[in-house]
Amino acid sequence: MRYGLDEQLWVVVDPKPQSTLGDVLFQASLRDLSLQFKGGLTPEENPTLFSSRDEAETEARARLLAMRVATAIAKSGAVKRIEDVALVQLCDKSRIVLFEKDLRGEEA
Repeated sequence: MRYGLDEQLWVVVDPKPQSTLGDVLFQASLRDLSLQFKGGLTPEENPTLFSSRDEAETEARARLLAMRVATAIAKSGAVKRIEDVALVQLCDKSRIVLFEKDLRGEEA
């Protein structure tokens, strides 16, 4: 499939603890993405492009869920030391990592 500079795609980025669906899922063209990177979007936010809104929304919701789990673990006191929880990963059926949150060094 061919995409031009102004074709609209769906973009999913990693959430932050207070993110909502609208923060991590948005529609943009390649031209728009260029501006997003100039405005501060980084590769570390794992921007992923989708042609299907349904696929993008499924991944965005999964990333949000993983972030909520990571945040809850960090704040719950479920472990004696936060250092005991190093990493939360969300994988698909093929064990491909869709989202991960490194908890090392974060305060509960």
